[in-house]
Amino acid sequence: MDHMMLITLGIMAVFFLLLIMGQPVFAALGTASIVGILVLQGPRGLAAVPGVLYDRLNSFTLVAVPLFILMGEIIFVTGIGSDLYNAASSWLNRLRGGLAMASVVASAIFGALCGVSIAGAATIGSFAIPEMLKRGYHKSLATGPVTAAGALSLLIPPSLAFILYGEVADESVGKLFVGGIVPGVALAIMMMIYIWVICKIRPEYAPDADETITWADRAQSIKRVIPSLGLIVAVLGTIYFGICTPTESAAIGCVGSLLINLRRKTLTWASFRGILQKTMLTSGMILLIFSSALLFGYVLTRLRAPQNIIGLVEAANLPDWGVLTLIMAILIVMGMFMDIVSVILISTPLLLPMVQNMGYDPLWYGIIVGITCEMAVITPPIGLNLYAIKGIAPDEISLQDIIKAAFPFVFVELAALVIFIAFPSLSLWLPNNM
Repeated sequence: MDHMMLITLGIMAVFFLLLIMGQPVFAALGTASIVGILVLQGPRGLAAVPGVLYDRLNSFTLVAVPLFILMGEIIFVTGIGSDLYNAASSWLNRLRGGLAMASVVASAIFGALCGVSIAGAATIGSFAIPEMLKRGYHKSLATGPVTAAGALSLLIPPSLAFILYGEVADESVGKLFVGGIVPGVALAIMMMIYIWVICKIRPEYAPDADETITWADRAQSIKRVIPSLGLIVAVLGTIYFGICTPTESAAIGCVGSLLINLRRKTLTWASFRGILQKTMLTSGMILLIFSSALLFGYVLTRLRAPQNIIGLVEAANLPDWGVLTLIMAILIVMGMFMDIVSVILISTPLLLPMVQNMGYDPLWYGIIVGITCEMAVITPPIGLNLYAIKGIAPDEISLQDIIKAAFPFVFVELAALVIFIAFPSLSLWLPNNM
């Protein structure tokens, strides 16, 4: 084993040791990176740190991160979530399990407005879960779909995961956004099909609808969500047709969400200050991790870690499907113990060269990473959506109940992952026609 490999294993050990000791991810990454630089180049090597950080952080695309977070925070206080759920449930109420399906539809649309998984799950769940329980739905059907569908915001644009992946992988964020539309919609449909099948097998899980909703009621429900749908079209449409960059579209989204809020008169100075504070805290956290991950990637590149990993994989003589299975397993396991931002920023510099070496499109791989990350937020022990739903669910529903309810949706997402790995053109045809 050469000294480069020993140094690589050493800094990885430092990183994981610091995580086990309870240090924040950015601190563990930064410390491990500094140790690697000192061992590899000595104190003089630290002179490269400011240049490495400035070159990558001086990016117009990264401005989209705080802007989309701001847009999501503004949307969060508008009450749009309840309107989306009411509209979806009014159109699906005749189906057995229609309220559970409505939570999937509402979560998907809210994800296109917010881009933050936890916010979507908590917002839709706060009124969908009590409503379903009141109507006699089984607690697993009341909580599982909301928990899983909240994760659709990781795939349906505007996705913060795609922005960060695009920066690290040097891939078009606009194409990643557009590429996530078909898999996101397909996954939402697959979740609804699963709900329909479960309700056929276990009709006691969801009683028949006991209320009559007129076409006038349905039309009125659509009227209330038209501004939200128009905002989605404005943000994604300007990206798809090349009118705006993702950052410029994020600015449009912020202005549009602010106008919706002003029209509804739901925004106060106090709530606006809170929105700005949450935006700054979340953006600061993400950019801290991003900065540390850039430095970590710089050290790994100097140590030729990606090339060494490719060499080990080639020596194992695994087929392509075996390598992809291994990569997905690594991402899922990482996601069980880390936040999604950290998973993407740490894994991409190491795993993307391996994927490219097999001849796969980095754009396609980014979309596959998005699907994989969806599984991570609903799997214990760190699945954040599980805790978000527990925080808003009635006391009689335990965390174990929520985990059991969300678990079947992991297999739905695995099925979607297999489909989009087997047929890459499904996720690439839309961005290729931009």
